[in-house]
Amino acid sequence: MKRDALFLTIFVIAGIVAGRNFSNLTLLVLFMGIASVSLFILNFYFLRMKINTLLILLAIPFFAFASLRTFYIFNFFEPDRLLDGREVVIAGKVSSFPEGTKDKISFYLKTKVGSKYVKIRVTANSNKTLYYGQTVKVSGRLKIPGEKTNEFGFDYKEYLKAKGALYTLYAKRLYIVSSSHNILTYLNMFSNKLNSLIDTSFEPEISSLLKGLILGNKSTIPDDMYKDFQRSGLAHLLAVSGGNVGVLCAFVEILFRRILKVYGKAVNFTIISIIVVFAIITGLSASVIRASIMAIIYYIGRIIYRNPDTLNSLSVAALLMLLVNPLYLFDIGFQLSFLSVLSIIIFYKRIYDYFIKLKVFPAISSLFAVSVAAQILILPLLAYYFCEVSLVSFLTNLIAVPLAGVLVPVGFLYYILLLLGIDFVLLKWFVLIIVRVLICISRLSHIRFSYIKIVFWDEKLIAAYYIFILLLLYKKVMPTFIKLLTYSTIVALVLIFILQIAINYNRLIIRVIDVGQGDSSLITYRGFSMLIDTGPANEDFSSLKRIVLPYILKNNISEIDALVLTHKHSDHIGDFEYLLNEMKVKSVITSKEVYSENFKALKNKYVILVDKFKSFSYKDLKLFFFPPVEQDSNSSVVVKIVLGDFSMLFTGDASYESEKEYIRRYNLRSTILKVGHHGSSTATSEEFLKSVSPMVAVISVGKNNMFGHPSDEVLQRLYKRKIKIFRTDLNGTIKIVKNRDRVLIYSYLR
Repeated sequence: MKRDALFLTIFVIAGIVAGRNFSNLTLLVLFMGIASVSLFILNFYFLRMKINTLLILLAIPFFAFASLRTFYIFNFFEPDRLLDGREVVIAGKVSSFPEGTKDKISFYLKTKVGSKYVKIRVTANSNKTLYYGQTVKVSGRLKIPGEKTNEFGFDYKEYLKAKGALYTLYAKRLYIVSSSHNILTYLNMFSNKLNSLIDTSFEPEISSLLKGLILGNKSTIPDDMYKDFQRSGLAHLLAVSGGNVGVLCAFVEILFRRILKVYGKAVNFTIISIIVVFAIITGLSASVIRASIMAIIYYIGRIIYRNPDTLNSLSVAALLMLLVNPLYLFDIGFQLSFLSVLSIIIFYKRIYDYFIKLKVFPAISSLFAVSVAAQILILPLLAYYFCEVSLVSFLTNLIAVPLAGVLVPVGFLYYILLLLGIDFVLLKWFVLIIVRVLICISRLSHIRFSYIKIVFWDEKLIAAYYIFILLLLYKKVMPTFIKLLTYSTIVALVLIFILQIAINYNRLIIRVIDVGQGDSSLITYRGFSMLIDTGPANEDFSSLKRIVLPYILKNNISEIDALVLTHKHSDHIGDFEYLLNEMKVKSVITSKEVYSENFKALKNKYVILVDKFKSFSYKDLKLFFFPPVEQDSNSSVVVKIVLGDFSMLFTGDASYESEKEYIRRYNLRSTILKVGHHGSSTATSEEFLKSVSPMVAVISVGKNNMFGHPSDEVLQRLYKRKIKIFRTDLNGTIKIVKNRDRVLIYSYLR
């Protein structure tokens, strides 16, 4: 069967990649021209016109459109820098289904900012109930969302761009100006009512999970529970996925055709309508949109008496989504959803036939085949994005997926009956039993070796993996030259990765991680790793979970030799217990004060108390620890590392009182100074700078922080001494590399 949609989709993807990576329009247009001419030459001379010329003529404008649209999004669809931090009063329409808790709400507001209409991500501490389409007025400070500040970080700006939003705003005041009566408003009301019914029907643990399983609402699922589902390979159940759409369609089919005995085209149109409604009330995630488009194509095929090809349907879904929004391509949900379905299309029959040959029952063979096949193409991405892979996912999915499939229609039926005032107790018990069984299955992640952390992994190995899969699939039809080229490419990618690891192994690398208004630094040298502080943590955000730990793992570090907790402030040691639970930490180096206040968390760990000057060495790397000074309310463990003629001093939050004591007692001279207390005016005195005499100063500080750090006074002292300054708020994560004969400093943001 012809699969023209697949051909066009490949060109659209190529166009998006080109538009993302070219920053010069002239070069992009030149590349588009060369690529188009090359395609014609390839088809005419080498493929002997195997590709239809009309299809190529159609593919080229698709490629050009995707390239130029993506180029526009990344280079011209930009916020006005002059509006950053400006206090505004704005009226606009709610353009999303608002989400949140009892006292906090978030939504997208479509309004006019400056000369153009844009969306703003609005967050407010409010218990008001908002719905799609309402006109509201908000007052607050406009902010431009932050870009990612390290190579493995989350790009919030790009994420919001994918939603069409350029600004964020924390609303001090929120007023509802007028209501709305369009169909989406009523669907939003229906979704809210379902969420409310789920909350009132079950205890919080069960209701939070049910909202994820039925409506894709993960916002209230406890972190520990979500982690269990992720590590048991069941996290996909908590984001309404294509499977939910398929189960819903099957349920409606059975209801109409088997129970009500209703047939004909009307049933197909009804199912299409239900699919659309379901997709909208569950949040229009990438996986749901993909499955909905494929299901709609299937039922349209039924209406016009044609059987659509699954791969072509998948390609049409991708094509439509990427033409509407090219940034879907960089969405994790989009990638995992499409690759899992593609994986099933490619590998299901092969695996199913293998189990049948082993005389396994067909039903069990089918379940095994789907479970195994779905994982093959997504495994490298799971390892890359989440730094761990479940080893029990094949088993857990065999049981959990059918149960979740039953839960979706049964749960919907139960809550629709509740809306009608009917509380069907047997259905409620049935739902409760399924949810509790799913929770039990997810707790298989607590078994030893149920999952493994992946640290030695990057884009080069992902590319090698997919090239190897292509080789396995097509080696019988590949010309010898192409086979040799493929093998050579795989070997080259693996060797480059190994060489990169070997080079970094022999370097002293210091990474001052951008954690906002806080501190965290990672030091590695010849297999040794030390983390100084873990960054800030509060009710809404943990820098250790979101930034520091992923950064450690993606830098190929599987364990921490020394964790230094400089002092008790939460902007330095927030959530450090989580790190102790997630990674092997050989030793914790800290003060008596931190140890006494965190005795329970540290009681089973090897703890080194810095109550006096202490020094250690690892090969030719020397580590010095200066004890806190009692007279200083910000007293901290101070760390100095020395390798040959290079040294760096980390002062925590130590203030003037500590600095005076250190000047009197220790040799402070260092090549680089990690400036104390985020550049506060309470530290980094003239005398201290004279004693340290650094060439470079690094300041870990949050952008537009409420404390006004770093202070102009400290900056002037550094400028006066002609000390080169790097700041995490301006430069992002700062990487210092000590080679044999030189020191290189890289900042992620130029």
